[in-house]
Amino acid sequence: MNVNFSKKFIFVLLNILFSTGLLAQTGKIAGVIKDSNTGEPLPFVNVILTGHNLGAATDLEGRYQILNIAPGSYDLKASAIGYNSQIVKEINVSINLTTNIDFKLVSSSYELSEDVIVIAKRPAVTKDLTSSTAIINSKEISSLPVTEISEVLQLQAGVIDSSVRGGRAGEVLYMVDGVPVTDFYDGSNIVEVNASAVQEMQFISGAFNAEYGNALSGVVNIATKSGDDKVSGFFTSYMGDNISNATNIFRGIDRVNLTSLYNIEGSLSLPVISNNLYLYINGRYISNDGYFYGKNVYNPWDITTVVNPDSIGASKYDIQQTGDGNLVPMNPSERFSGLCRITLTSIPNIKLNYSLTMNTNDYKLYNHSFAYNPSGDLNRFEKSLSNIFSITHTLSSSTFYKANFSHFNKEYEHYVYEDVHDPRYTHTSLLSQEPQESPSFKTGGTNNQHSYRDIYSYLAKLDFTSQISTNHLIKFGFSFSQNSLSVNEFNLLQWIDKNENGVYDFGEDGVEEPELSGNPYVNTKVPDPDNPDENLAITISENKPYELSFYVQDKIELMDMIVNLGVRLDYFEPNGQILTDPTDPDIYRPRRPENIEKTIEERRSYWYKDATAKYQISPRIGCSFPITDKGVVHFSYGHFLQTPRYSLLYYNPEYKFGYGTSNLGIVGNPDLKPEQTISGEIGLQQSISENIVIDVTAYFRDIRNLTGTRTDEIYLYGGAGKYSRYVNSDFGFVKGVVFTFHKTYSDNWSAKIDYTLQSAKGNASDPNAIRNQIASGEQPEVQLIPLDWDQRHTLNLSVNYNSDNNWGGSILLRYGSGMPYTPSQSITISKLLNNSQLKPYTLDVDLKLFYDLFLGKSTRITFFARVYNLFDILNELNVYSDTGTADFTLSEYNRRIDGTPSIINSLDEYYRDPSYYSAPRRIELGASIYF
Repeated sequence: MNVNFSKKFIFVLLNILFSTGLLAQTGKIAGVIKDSNTGEPLPFVNVILTGHNLGAATDLEGRYQILNIAPGSYDLKASAIGYNSQIVKEINVSINLTTNIDFKLVSSSYELSEDVIVIAKRPAVTKDLTSSTAIINSKEISSLPVTEISEVLQLQAGVIDSSVRGGRAGEVLYMVDGVPVTDFYDGSNIVEVNASAVQEMQFISGAFNAEYGNALSGVVNIATKSGDDKVSGFFTSYMGDNISNATNIFRGIDRVNLTSLYNIEGSLSLPVISNNLYLYINGRYISNDGYFYGKNVYNPWDITTVVNPDSIGASKYDIQQTGDGNLVPMNPSERFSGLCRITLTSIPNIKLNYSLTMNTNDYKLYNHSFAYNPSGDLNRFEKSLSNIFSITHTLSSSTFYKANFSHFNKEYEHYVYEDVHDPRYTHTSLLSQEPQESPSFKTGGTNNQHSYRDIYSYLAKLDFTSQISTNHLIKFGFSFSQNSLSVNEFNLLQWIDKNENGVYDFGEDGVEEPELSGNPYVNTKVPDPDNPDENLAITISENKPYELSFYVQDKIELMDMIVNLGVRLDYFEPNGQILTDPTDPDIYRPRRPENIEKTIEERRSYWYKDATAKYQISPRIGCSFPITDKGVVHFSYGHFLQTPRYSLLYYNPEYKFGYGTSNLGIVGNPDLKPEQTISGEIGLQQSISENIVIDVTAYFRDIRNLTGTRTDEIYLYGGAGKYSRYVNSDFGFVKGVVFTFHKTYSDNWSAKIDYTLQSAKGNASDPNAIRNQIASGEQPEVQLIPLDWDQRHTLNLSVNYNSDNNWGGSILLRYGSGMPYTPSQSITISKLLNNSQLKPYTLDVDLKLFYDLFLGKSTRITFFARVYNLFDILNELNVYSDTGTADFTLSEYNRRIDGTPSIINSLDEYYRDPSYYSAPRRIELGASIYF
């Protein structure tokens, strides 16, 4: 298809659809109403959701359907002249699913004085689920020993760390209230919604419907809470600390300080104007010192000098040491997250929603080499803001549309000191001054990196939903997003002074070394991006790509089969530039003689060309076959695509390289094609009793066109060097089986067990993997190998118990078989292949206990305790390649045999890297008040 024609075609669709809409975060209630005595269907019966302005009337066959119902629990009332009214209470409605509620009305001749009350029973199996979907409501989330939505996700089948069903990190679509909130730079989510603000979360890991796009592995679909006519809320606070016996690995872990972690959280729901305007607000502040501690032995300005070159050990050095020796948190975080949602319902047939979500996070990441110089490492800051405005217009009892308009902004920064001219910045040589003959932590210096990244997104989403007949629910929609990415990353330059012409003087041999001058400090400046002598130290990029999509979908609900059939069109305009001549990439340092003679401005006229737009059509189908009233077989298949992460599209956008004869680095590629996956699954959901359901699902994923570097290196003109470029070269294949046992809540307890048997293989786990192998002189793999997250056996167990005496608890158990690593030593050469050996297995057990104290009908205080890693198991997340364990390496053994002196730190401190292990035991104590 001609690209210009495709642009025109899509913009025509935009104009046509601008008065329609896209998917709403709603479900449906449907059923049949009959006479309890004769069994005949009853027409013209009024069916309404009590307390809500939603309802329908039955047709001539006694059928009714109510669309556009937000997820939650409802009471449904059916009434007709000549019959006693009936109310079904506690009906659960979920996103995109149909809840079937049938009525049998009793003739009023029996003269019942009150409405007939029936408590709805949750169906044993969900008949219209055509792909693997976990549905977790607010009540279930609150019962688990978790505080983050990410922790809830880790409990779902197919999730291994950040991988879903064998996919790479960043292949998941995150949605909040019907709007995508995925960070297009790295694939994370833009905003974090507090777990207490979630009404329902759906996690789709199967072949999801056509309404979801730009994802390969799964969908996380969150519906937040909103206000109603009842004033309600809660306030909670807890504190805690890591308490462990692993003092040989984690510094300071034997100290108990329950204020090292504290959390304050609350929410309020109320009607601002009854039956008209509603408000819901939720806020959370959490401060956590973390579990990695460094020792403030050295300050960044401390200087290490060689005074006795012929000596061995500490006498060889004069080591300045001005630190106070106190323990310092090295992975602390301080976060705030808030949500404000306003709902207006007074306009007939129209519902307006506005929500504002804000997150801030100030934190550090543990760096083992800075363990004795913790203040010299980077401080990191994130801030995100989202605005979502939606209009839902009900045209009739069977048709409505929803328009979403949103704006997102996420900022990221890291540096040691915010001011680029801060006088505390030190000479770069201090970062490598520590003794080299003994494994040593850094004895001074500051990390002089600065990074600033801003992303913006403006989104318009329009959806139209219509129940055109009893059996067909049609949805179609359109979305447009204009994105903006701004990156500014640099290493500060150090200089002596300015000369008489105002030019920075770097000295003939650079700034004088501190060990000679005795001065650790330097003047610093930001590199000039237009100066070829400086601009290798800085990267600046401004990109404004946009994305368009259109889908149409039909949910066909028949007696013996339910089908979701759809197709999706995605279009991406990268608005980026690629090289005209890849052999001469650097416009500031040209290599061809004819280019050297021209000015930079002259080169710009022909140096680059525009990357082309990309599009793809993706068909999807999902089927569900109710074989009995207690058993369902489902099947789904589809083609899925995702735009490569912007961090890969726009990496090193000016294609700048230094000089050398080896591989000089990697450049991005705005001309990358969409990454693709073909996914399919087949499963059986079977109820074996009223409260017990088992599910068996087999799946496969054929992964293609992933971003990688598996291609010939590009040689620079003259053969003086070479570089790599991101291309669509990586591939993989995943297959697996999930077994699920679920006991719904009854007799005071519930339980769920998920077991996943999975094989995830590919040619590379990381886009940079092949290039790194080539640059190291290794030969890249020519076969499918286990991916880094190829965990063959995964087991999740959760048990929840509530007694009749206001107390209860829950326990979580997670087991994972060992994941692959590449050994550096082996008796047989075959075992030296990439990812040919396995790390040890992992096991985690978490516990929550609570006690409720009721203060009247609507107020209670809950006292609770949570214990993470109950048995203080130190799982080995990383291992040494020569031994396959984090507890020992041959390097340490050889050092001990050779009698290597401990100058700065002991060998045990150096080789017991705490980041190789999972988090130690953490205990939290707190209380909540609900009203």
